[in-house]
Parts: sequence; structure tokens; C-alpha cells
Amino acid sequence: MPRFEHLRGVFGLLPTPYQEDYEIHIPDLKAVAEFCCRTGQHGIVWPVMVGEFYFLGEEERIRGLDAVLETVNGRLPVVFGCSGVSLPQVVLFARAAQKAGADSIIAMAPARTNQAIAIEMYKRMADVFDGPIMVQNADAYAPLTGEQIAQLVEDVPSIEYIKEERQPGPKHIAEVAQLVGDRVKCIFGGAAGKFLPDELTRGADGCMPACEVADVLTKIQELWWAGDQEAARELHRRLLPLIQLETHPFMRYILKRRGVFSNTIGRAPEGAQALNAEDKAEISRLIKLIEHDLNGYPFGPE
Repeated sequence: MPRFEHLRGVFGLLPTPYQEDYEIHIPDLKAVAEFCCRTGQHGIVWPVMVGEFYFLGEEERIRGLDAVLETVNGRLPVVFGCSGVSLPQVVLFARAAQKAGADSIIAMAPARTNQAIAIEMYKRMADVFDGPIMVQNADAYAPLTGEQIAQLVEDVPSIEYIKEERQPGPKHIAEVAQLVGDRVKCIFGGAAGKFLPDELTRGADGCMPACEVADVLTKIQELWWAGDQEAARELHRRLLPLIQLETHPFMRYILKRRGVFSNTIGRAPEGAQALNAEDKAEISRLIKLIEHDLNGYPFGPE
């Protein structure tokens, strides 16, 4: 029996933390998983685009999954990102998820492939993983049409969830909801939660944003579930200017200010995305709009 029968709500995406030697910082990875648990988020996903899966080796990625699962210890569903450079690598990660006891798996097609390969990938994932599978349908990664998703859900019964992030997101969520809404358990949005109320209006019942302020998005989701859509929209309006600034340096900076990460090191040069003094000052101003809506982990000084 699966630990969680129905996954929905706000599933925080973990950024991958690094040490000074660019190895994965396992204590910080555990700390950010603990952060998601303690701040009331509904689930955890690692590693997808936010976690920079494309920078991670096979062994360290599987070791990171073990660390996350150990930390979470069944408190939240853990979804393992299986996207890779080839179908065999995706299947390798799906097998690792099965062995480790992940609650679900998610993947996009390898870069520079096509829809036929994407469809074959999900079928192969289902051959080696017994739990529910999430389709991550993203621009630039052989995105499927609504009709192709509908056929795939018919052909692969273990596909129970869709993360629909073709842009514009709300429009495509409505398309998928119309075609498969009664045959999957949840459609998730993405895009950092920027369109969350619109996505919920059009058939989503969850979102997968980076986790650094996902506790606030969780409150928005729960206000929506409670029937107070205006309060949900009001909180979203206050959060929106902050999440509009989201980049990998932003995520790490926020998590460090909230006492989760010990540093802001990345494996890639920050380039134009590097935060300067003016950026940090603006972030500090925007933080004041939502600082009383955090679920613990208050912001520390710059």
C-alpha cells in the first residue's frame, strides 16, 4: 500500500546546495527537506529544474534521494526527479526510486528528443516503478499535446498526476483538465506559483514551486480549499512581486536568510543573475509584505 493515496497541494522543489568544493552539501539538503516538513508544505520534489538535475551525477543524485527520504521519514510524500540525458538514464533513476522507496517519480523527456521518445519514456518508467508517475510537460522538453497526454494516461494506468507547465500555464491546464481531469488525481501547475489562483480556477489542484517561500503559497492553496478565494488572491498579490524575482541565486539567498542553507554556492557562474546590493535591498522591501505569513523560519539579516 502506498503511504499517500492522493497527492495534491503545494509540493516544494528543493534547490541543490553545494559545498565550497562543489560537492552536494548533504547536511543542507537534509535541512531544506526538513524546512519543507516544518513549514507545512504538502510534498517535496527533488531534483527537477530547480534542483539543477542536469548538473548532477548518477551516484550523487541517488545518494541525495536517500538523504531526503531519511530526513522526511514518511512525514510528506517525496517525489524523485528522474529526468536525464537519455532513456536508459531515466530508467536507472526510476529503478533507484523504486529501491529507495520514493512515493512517486516525475520526469521530462531528455533534451533534443521528440514526443515519441517522451511517450516511450513514461512506458519504460512504469515497467520499473510500482508507484504513481507524474508527467512533467514542459516547453523545450518535447512537450505533449493535450490529446497525447490523454492517450498516454489511457495507455499507462500508473500515470496519476500531471505537472502541466507549457506556457501560458493556465490555458494549458484548462486543456488538460478538460481532457483527463476525471482520470488523474491532480494536475499541478508550476512557474514559481506566479499564476496559482488562475491555475486553480482552471482545473489545477496543486502547484510545484521552488520551496523557499512555498509555505506562503501553501497558505494560499489552503485558503482556496477553505472557500476563501478573495483572501487567497489578496495574499497572492502580496507575494507576487517577490516571486517574480526568482532565480537560482535568489532561491539560495532566501534559504540562507531563513536559516536553512549555510551558503549560496552554485555549480554554475551566476553571471547577470548575481544579486547585488540593490537587488538585496529590493528583496528586503518585498519581504516585509509577507513576513507575517511565513510558517516559521523568519528572515534573518542580509
